[in-house]
Amino acid sequence: MMGRVVTIGPCTLIQGDALDILPDLRGAADLIVSDPPYRLTSGGTGSGAMGGKFDDEVYDNTGLLMDIVAWSEMGGPMFRALARDGDAYIMCEDKNLFAAHAAFLGAGFNYHGLLSWDKISPSRSRFYMKHQEFTLFLWKGKARDIANGGDKRGQTIPRPKDAVHPTQKPVELMAMYIRNSSQPGQVVLDPFMGSGTTLVAAVQEGRRAIGIEKDEAHFETACARVQAAVDAQLEVFDG
Repeated sequence: MMGRVVTIGPCTLIQGDALDILPDLRGAADLIVSDPPYRLTSGGTGSGAMGGKFDDEVYDNTGLLMDIVAWSEMGGPMFRALARDGDAYIMCEDKNLFAAHAAFLGAGFNYHGLLSWDKISPSRSRFYMKHQEFTLFLWKGKARDIANGGDKRGQTIPRPKDAVHPTQKPVELMAMYIRNSSQPGQVVLDPFMGSGTTLVAAVQEGRRAIGIEKDEAHFETACARVQAAVDAQLEVFDG
């Protein structure tokens, strides 16, 4: 069941619940790159214990920074939305790593390995500051080499300075995943697009993209960011 649909350049943005929309996208994606909404760290209520998006003035310590989707619910629909042979990059943090791994392998995905992102400026914590997040590198069907086998599993990239979403990822990171596991013109899917970073990276890399986002405010932000990316590409082309 499709929600509001906006087409911007090579991208289709859909506002609605991914679990409702994914069944209509069976086999539509050549690649999935996504940072799903999951239960975050709790247990940091001590004064000054955590900062940033976990500051006690903005975070209630429930682990629910946003509407979450259970790992067990998202793996199957995402598997079916991927073409017969395709890769998937699924981001998570350490406490969700094992649940995410079990859910996606249980849905039919195969596991290449674990990638990491060093965000340089860590989140303050009671139990060592977290400077890393992780990505499950998965595949469906026939395994294929990545485009640049010289890329390391660990990437050190600063957090976005102009972030407009509490868990926004660097465009450069998503762009690397897209370059390595898809060809120009192929379709990249992000069922939980947030502020649209994956779609921005897809535009920059000459791919088509489909993004789904439930939150109206984040959906509008994603539309604006994708439009800006498309405009920038047109300026380069015209130049």
